Amino acid sequence: GTWSTRRDREDLVTCQATIAHADKIMSLQATAAGPIGAMTSMLHDIGAPVQIAGLHQREVAGTVITFLLCEHDDRRCWAYGTGQTADEANVRALIAGANRLRPTQ
Repeated sequence: GTWSTRRDREDLVTCQATIAHADKIMSLQATAAGPIGAMTSMLHDIGAPVQIAGLHQREVAGTVITFLLCEHDDRRCWAYGTGQTADEANVRALIAGANRLRPTQ
């Protein structure tokens, strides 16, 4: 969906996102020390918690690429995201990790 970030008080950021989850589209907001913390909070709020066990990042031809080792309930997976900024790549990788760790029905 959509994603926006704005600076808040005391070096925090407030992030807003539109996320599709469980056949619903919802708007969420969280304030945290950074965008990845805000997205982690939003995912937890909708019942899709993800913990980050590892992070690797590099820039290739002006694009930031983030690889995250994500875990939940003793399951682990690598996920990646790309973006123009590190924050954008991190958030996209975190969402990919949440999607990969989603319980299978």
